[in-house]
This record gives sequence, C-alpha cells and structure tokens, in this order.
Amino acid sequence: MKTLFISILILISSLANVNARDMDQIRKDYIEAIADSDVADKLCQRLEDIKNPDALMLAYLGSVQAIKGKHAWNPVNKMSYLKQGFATIDKAVAKDGNQLEVRFLRFSLQYYVPSFLGYSKNLINDKNKIVSILRTTEPTALKVDKEILKNMVNFMIDSKKCNNQEIAVLKKILA
Repeated sequence: MKTLFISILILISSLANVNARDMDQIRKDYIEAIADSDVADKLCQRLEDIKNPDALMLAYLGSVQAIKGKHAWNPVNKMSYLKQGFATIDKAVAKDGNQLEVRFLRFSLQYYVPSFLGYSKNLINDKNKIVSILRTTEPTALKVDKEILKNMVNFMIDSKKCNNQEIAVLKKILA
C-alpha cells in the first residue's frame, strides 16, 4: 500500500504557483524524504522559501514537516515536527479544502500516524470530502491522469476507511 501511495504522489498532476516540472520534482523529493532526512530537510527549506504558497505547497510543506518527525530521534522533537506539520497542512485545507491532492495528503498522513497521538481527527472528514469530490466531479475536470485517479481510488478502498456505499462510488470511477 505504501508503494501505491508513493505512486499516487509522484503522478498527481495539480498545478499551483509552481510550474509542472517543479511540482514533479517536489513530489519526487517528497517520496525520497520519507526515507532520507537530508532530503526532507532540503525540501522543507525549499517549500518554506516559497513566497505566498498556495494550498498545495502548504500541504506538501506540512507533510514534509511531519515526515521530519519520523527522522528525529528525540521524542520531543518528533512530536514538535508532527504538531507543526499538521498545523501547516490544516492551513492548506483551510485555504483550499476542495483540492483533491491537498485532502489526500492530509488523509494519508493521518492514515499512517498512529491514532493514539490525536492527529487523526480529520481522517473521516477528509475521506468524506475525497469521496464527495470524486462523486460530484467529472474525472476529466479533476485534471488527474486516469492511472493516478485509479491508484488514488484503490488507496482509498484499501484504506478500509470507506463503507460499502462509498466503495460503490469509488468503483464507478474505476469503471
């Protein structure tokens, strides 16, 4: 499932204040940041340097901040990075909560962070919003490649967070 998540992030094609090539590089660096703390630090700095970031850049910044917590050895620092990351990604959702990739980034972070830490409070809300976006928006209007959309839908189904009605809606996207 982690590979599916990584594939989705690399391929999702939402454009923001950054050109498509930069966005592709941010996605690739984000994937590397999961396993490499130096890449996480550099990507975090790059995203922090963006003036007036849009919701997508904030979502990636928040995600990288949270990932830095994974690399920290000190438990206090781990929690600090996680708290900072979720605060940033929450700002991204507040800025544009209708953007599929923004919601998916937050959903996936919440999915992977243990619920006892208290950062999963928006998991069901994000799942509902993602399903709603996919239910009400024509797939071509999402500006997401068909294969990316398929991977995202499969991730949502595999997450075991969707009920039978939501799965039926998601499977219509796959048809």
